[in-house]
Amino acid sequence: MKQAVMNADEKELLPKSARKEIKAALTENGWVLLRNENYDVASFSQLMASLCQKLTYDPARENITQQSQKVDAGTHAVGLHIENGTTPLPPDIIAFFSALSASQGSQTTVCDGHLVWLNLPDSLKEKFSAPMTISRYLPKNIWQKYVAAALNIKMPEETTWNDLQRFAGMIPGQSISPAENGGIEYGLQVNMIRHDNLKGIPAFANTLLGP
Repeated sequence: MKQAVMNADEKELLPKSARKEIKAALTENGWVLLRNENYDVASFSQLMASLCQKLTYDPARENITQQSQKVDAGTHAVGLHIENGTTPLPPDIIAFFSALSASQGSQTTVCDGHLVWLNLPDSLKEKFSAPMTISRYLPKNIWQKYVAAALNIKMPEETTWNDLQRFAGMIPGQSISPAENGGIEYGLQVNMIRHDNLKGIPAFANTLLGP
């Protein structure tokens, strides 16, 4: 996890009032769409740095700038999910910038998880009140890169088993065991109904239907 700090001499992309409006819309609606702002990757990254105090990263993705990563998941539709929802450090806010938009047919679905929760029958509310356990194999270079980013270790390849154990102890619900080639068998309990959105209300938000 890296701290995002803007230099004092950087041009302010949005006045403070506009940033407050964006955060207010995110809190109330859960999403906001910025149109016709003439951003490029660099200026959009700076905007995100001005809105967010800390940044989290997906170790399997390529960094384009210090604040942004490339998303190239092919052309097939992806099921509803929260970003990095199978990791112990999912972001509070996720922002997408389209460097090259499709001429037709491109869509992003926005799902109101609170509305879904309100309409769930009591039997499903009770079922989803228990966490779901996700388990998988993680290669050595992947868990090293993730833990290094979380613990501010400059050289990911120097991340040790002790560092991994320390990270696992910092966030409840994680389990690790050694596997082949320095990898690990990793388990994580994730909540099916989450309350950690900006408004603090219950929402059906998870990766059950996702990739």
